[in-house]
Amino acid sequence: MSLLFIGIGAGALFVLITWIGPFLVRSAAPVLMRAPRLAVFGLLSVPLMWWAVVAALSLLAASLFKGPDVLPVPLAEVCQQCLIAASPFPGLAQVDTLIPVILFLIFPLGLSLVSIAWGLSQRVRRRRANSSAARRLQRNSAVTDIDGQTLNVLDQQTPFAFSLPRKYGGVIVSQALCASLEKNELAAVLEHERAHVEGGHHRIMAVVDTFVRPLSFIPLFAEVTASIPLYLEITADNRARRTAGTPALASALLKIGQPTDISDHLSGPYALNIAGPDRIRQLVSPAAMASGVLPVIALASVLAAFVTVFSSVFYSYASVIASGCVMP
Repeated sequence: MSLLFIGIGAGALFVLITWIGPFLVRSAAPVLMRAPRLAVFGLLSVPLMWWAVVAALSLLAASLFKGPDVLPVPLAEVCQQCLIAASPFPGLAQVDTLIPVILFLIFPLGLSLVSIAWGLSQRVRRRRANSSAARRLQRNSAVTDIDGQTLNVLDQQTPFAFSLPRKYGGVIVSQALCASLEKNELAAVLEHERAHVEGGHHRIMAVVDTFVRPLSFIPLFAEVTASIPLYLEITADNRARRTAGTPALASALLKIGQPTDISDHLSGPYALNIAGPDRIRQLVSPAAMASGVLPVIALASVLAAFVTVFSSVFYSYASVIASGCVMP
């Protein structure tokens, strides 16, 4: 095996998942919607492992390339020996480059630090937005007992329902929604929103908004960002169907219609809204599973390949560090 073949193989894998991945995600929908919770975690794993493999390949490059020394000579020699010892391909000859090897080591560390800093800043931003939404809701809503649960009911003439994280208010509905729905329809809507709150769906969307959505210029990341909210809605729909029945939920969705600007204004950007496209067809006449089997197998194979590359590279480095190869 040569460095050329390694590079071609890694490049082909990234082209496959980056440009063909969105097609696979869309084609796999007939199967994924049958197991929406598993679909959410599987789809979220693909872009996160994509980044992990980028970091792993950077470490691999550090062991395969030899560039000008930036560190003092004794440190550089020890560092180079450790890299060679940690390489998953110890038999390969190193390639001379003009790029200092230290850059390949700094890249994954820098990527991790930037990701952590970005995640913390987004967490603060979300907490502020949710707190602001909660204050608005307290001013404009009345606390009412509905279906055995204490809820915030907004004095609005448009039927809508959404949920925030539990500590920021949980399930919120409008008076118009309560007035327009039959009892079993309202029970379906409330169970749907409780599924979001109790299932931790807001935390999942926080991960998507922090680590996947900012890279939506990459086709794979854009498709995963668009797909996960739909599967979270299907997950909540399944719980509502078990409680109130499919006819009640489908009828409620017809009456609610599409998301409104009113609910967006009141709830802020981080609420989960029951209204959404094309869900009634999924409820009453889901697509046949056969067409989605091969795309699911392809996605699972790509994810397995990512896990294999990541674990093999980092296992090599962890083994060398554990055996005592440290800087003097």
